[in-house]
Amino acid sequence: MGPPIMGTPGPGPAWVPPTDVEQALVAAKSRGDWDAYLRVLLGADTLAYAPKEKVDRKKFATPWLPYRGPDGGEYFAVYTRGELLPRRPDVVACPISLPLPPEEWWGEELRGLLVNPGTPSEAFFPEARRERRRWNALRKDVPRRGHDDDALLTKYTGHLHGPLAHGLACGAHLAVHRQDLWNDIGDVCTDYRTDVAALADSWDITDRHGWQEQMTYLLEGRNSPPQPEFLLRLRQAISRDRCAAHTDPELWRRAAVDSLRERGADDAEIAHVLDILEQIVRYEGRFRADSILPPDGCVTSALGYDYGRAVNVARWGLGARFAEKSEVEEMVTLVGELCREQYTSWADFSAGYILGRALRFDEESFGHMYSSALSPHRILTQDPASPWRNIPFQLTSD
Repeated sequence: MGPPIMGTPGPGPAWVPPTDVEQALVAAKSRGDWDAYLRVLLGADTLAYAPKEKVDRKKFATPWLPYRGPDGGEYFAVYTRGELLPRRPDVVACPISLPLPPEEWWGEELRGLLVNPGTPSEAFFPEARRERRRWNALRKDVPRRGHDDDALLTKYTGHLHGPLAHGLACGAHLAVHRQDLWNDIGDVCTDYRTDVAALADSWDITDRHGWQEQMTYLLEGRNSPPQPEFLLRLRQAISRDRCAAHTDPELWRRAAVDSLRERGADDAEIAHVLDILEQIVRYEGRFRADSILPPDGCVTSALGYDYGRAVNVARWGLGARFAEKSEVEEMVTLVGELCREQYTSWADFSAGYILGRALRFDEESFGHMYSSALSPHRILTQDPASPWRNIPFQLTSD
């Protein structure tokens, strides 16, 4: 027999599932197919809430907050990503693996497991602690996404149209690669611990001041080295005077040397910049082979890499409690404006993002730093559900 259902038996006629996960949970619940419900649940990201102050102290055992049911008893509550609660300053969402290991249950205090309480996908499993073996058997049949299994994940109740959605779509390369919801500005981006770690480990950001500083660098295009942008702008300038000059690397080289000498650059600096120019030429050749660029296309700006990362650093800052939702929304909207100033299409923007990433970290190895941008590019340009297929790059409402 399936578990008793708490709350509304099914969704109302106007209900919109937040994500595919909740839609599948409700479909299984409506059929009374609890094995199917559990398979969906066990294959999804699940989170639970704990006091922020205790999580920050990195206690070995997370002091999960119990959920008080209508009978007055305390239950363990877990949430799928689409059903996370509204933000609270003192409570944070952390990942939890199902089925719960024995140490997560508080003796006999907790009366069972609640999933998404108060929502159409809600279910109550009063015997969850005693059914660990059965849940593990079901879990073996559940496909699990790997670290590099890129996925386009959409929150259907999130931002889908307009300037804010456009800005969020500018951060979609990383969202797809990290398997995050691309269009959600909510309590967390991934989860509290992961958002904090993403900023600390990769950006050396551990507080609000550090977050604000890095956001300024990214929004001003100053996080990446300046030489690629100098070269790309120079090529655009000479292309305005000489048709198809972008296909003449030798003309570009001579113009670069002349411009650098006028600026007082020494031979070592000139050689360094010319080395970057040659890298751009070779990367663009690979981009054409990989259909990132059309056969006669070239990259117009590499600033897209800073702008795309700005969206994600902003969302991680919100999840890590370094930022407020309103300022993150303002910054993300600004990213969209900045990208529209530099690029003419999603494909144009994507080529700039990938070039900036490759020049910064790939070193012409065409390894992970290249492939982890190429795969999201293909998903975002080809998937009919992609924001790049549904949000015009140049917004007519601006």
